[in-house]
Amino acid sequence: MGLLTDPTGHGKPTQFVVKYHNIICVTLYAASLVWFSLLAHNGINAATYFSENALLPGLVKGEFDLDGEAKVMLGELELEAQRFQESLPVPWLTAKMTRLSLDTYTHNFTLNYPLGRGTKFTGRNVYGILRAPRSASTEAVVVTVPYRPPASVHPTTAPGLALMLALAQFFRRQKYWAK
Repeated sequence: MGLLTDPTGHGKPTQFVVKYHNIICVTLYAASLVWFSLLAHNGINAATYFSENALLPGLVKGEFDLDGEAKVMLGELELEAQRFQESLPVPWLTAKMTRLSLDTYTHNFTLNYPLGRGTKFTGRNVYGILRAPRSASTEAVVVTVPYRPPASVHPTTAPGLALMLALAQFFRRQKYWAK
């Protein structure tokens, strides 16, 4: 980097900044305060506004009441995991997501790992989309949970997956998922 810059700092711009750095700092700080204050003016902020019905305190339900349903789903998932020791229980998961009125899809993938000398990973993802009943469906909340089969060396993520399914069921009943 020393070859690309003047290490002595004798260039005219450098000398100017070093000589007047206090004045430059105070001027830029004052200008930023003025600019921040002007952002409240409609002519400058391009009529940008914040309107989010989900943040209205009267509409949002503050309690999650499907913990029992999450436990039931966890039990079902653990039984299903015994059938699929090495892989994702795709039929059970797609059926459960479809039953929750999610748009359910599967995605096959292959990863050619570049650092593993020909190591190839193949797999399948299952995802569901919860669409708001009264909106254009242009906004989304993304919740992801990895699945680790019982034969994995890592701890299970089945409780997280069961909770995510219960959350999808909970979110489906809420009316504030619209503009």
